Amino acid sequence: MTEKTAIWTIPNTLSLYRLAVFPLLIFLILEEQEKIFSVFFLISLITDILDGWIARTFGMESELGAKLDSWADTATYIAGFWAVFSFKGQEIAPHILWIIAFAIAWFTLYLVMLIKFRSIIGLHTYSFKITAYLQGACMMGLLWFGFWDWLYYLAIGWGILACLEEILIVLWLSEPQTDVKGLFWVLRDANQ
Repeated sequence: MTEKTAIWTIPNTLSLYRLAVFPLLIFLILEEQEKIFSVFFLISLITDILDGWIARTFGMESELGAKLDSWADTATYIAGFWAVFSFKGQEIAPHILWIIAFAIAWFTLYLVMLIKFRSIIGLHTYSFKITAYLQGACMMGLLWFGFWDWLYYLAIGWGILACLEEILIVLWLSEPQTDVKGLFWVLRDANQ
């Protein structure tokens, strides 16, 4: 397989879509186009689910794919949170401390990665995949139907725990790894 063929896989193309649509998402936020934003944001969330599933199912996993997915995840997160604050700021304001706690945990995770490995690595733990599904559902629910406190606290609380798990994994690892399942598996593999 040539290098060009390895780059242009379906999962990589889906991640590249999410990166390419990021400026459009920001433009739609700035132009206060909430409904159009929500459609493109939903497409980004769906392509996030599909790229990982296709890569694992059809053996298309790669280091480049993991990096593209992580960058696209970060871009999607930024757009999603920016949209929530821009479009639904008044609804979310009474609950802001939880988002601040999540943001601190998320930035701490990235800081620990940068300090230890001098790069951001895509651990892709099960807990963070669940976080993405919960927070994506929470953001879409907020944009389309309004604030659901039970989903909000579940999504943000689970996200904080996922960040803490990934921080522990990064501190445990001696070298960067991608696509680890979770702390349990890292510790189990270390003891074998």
